[in-house]
Amino acid sequence: MRNLLNSLKRTFPKFFRVVFALRDWVKTVPARSKLSALQKSDSGLAVAYLSPRFPNPPAARNEFAHGGAVKLTYLAENFPHRFPAAGLLYAVSSVAHPLQREILEAAKSRGLKIIVNQNGVAFPAWAGDNYEDANRSLKQLISFADFIVYQSRFCRDSAGRYISPPDVSSEIIYNPVDTRLFSPDAGSAKPQAVTLLLGGNQYEKYRLELALQTLQTLHQDIPNAKLIVTGNLWLPPDEAESWTKQALRDMNLTEHVTFTGTYAQTEAPKLYSQAHLLLHTKYADPSPGLILEAMALGMPVVHLDNGGVPELVGDAGIGVQVQHDWNRINLPSPRAMADAVLQAYARREEFSQRARQRAVDLFSLEKFAARHKEIFERVLDLP
Repeated sequence: MRNLLNSLKRTFPKFFRVVFALRDWVKTVPARSKLSALQKSDSGLAVAYLSPRFPNPPAARNEFAHGGAVKLTYLAENFPHRFPAAGLLYAVSSVAHPLQREILEAAKSRGLKIIVNQNGVAFPAWAGDNYEDANRSLKQLISFADFIVYQSRFCRDSAGRYISPPDVSSEIIYNPVDTRLFSPDAGSAKPQAVTLLLGGNQYEKYRLELALQTLQTLHQDIPNAKLIVTGNLWLPPDEAESWTKQALRDMNLTEHVTFTGTYAQTEAPKLYSQAHLLLHTKYADPSPGLILEAMALGMPVVHLDNGGVPELVGDAGIGVQVQHDWNRINLPSPRAMADAVLQAYARREEFSQRARQRAVDLFSLEKFAARHKEIFERVLDLP
């Protein structure tokens, strides 16, 4: 029976994704006896989340999560998922759901207000000629919005350019970081050798290639410099191992690069703290939480100076100039990246203090939750 089920899953993958998504959604419906209590909550706020895996804090922090899933976990700690008693549906553009349209239409028919947290969009530089197809679900989602939260000015501008958001109220709210979990005191002692961190997932080949080329160039000045690479690669695991081994041999970097794989939120502070600097090589990254986590730990950031990252980093690191182009990816030279690393490392104490203070002042989880509460109350027209 199990073999038959697995065979059907392989033959009809989309059908089973929908079935299991519906099953998970139904599981979140409270028992009838609990509905009246939920509908009469003291705050008047009852929120549901458009997500195939519903946040279950604090256990979710011990699971592998990235992108919008992290943000939903944070929100659910303050505003638990309460479908169908909710008066408001919160959706994050980077968290897909196979029943998106059906749930959005059902929410509208029930009179729920819909808030869309809009991250990046597809554009030709990285999505090629398929960018319109890639944006189709984003256009569908945002068309239902009664209120839009943009994760950065860059997110707002790119959404206006590529997915035609409706003319509704909106606000820029940067992603949050838990400054208690991500604290300089939570990290480990820095290694003696200058160490860079390439964090997140490496789904774009150029990100890892530029990081490796930067390290190779940096060896002209600091021969024992090292690089830590986290997350999954763009290749299947067996191919990724083969590719990385060959690349490191060709560049004479085998003893200087460590691949860690994926990690949970609770593991991140200790992992990040094994490096002195965050090296962020993604082109036009809209609003990465990774940047804020590193800054909260007091890590200076060396990054490409486009997308939403400059809005986050400010004066807590060094941006390497690139010519922004919606139609092609323009990368800086490895020499320019290595020079920025040298400058940031020389000023690491100064940048470290700025990074931590900026994270606390602008991106704390408490500020994020408080601002969302105000928006929820306004959208729901609560006193």
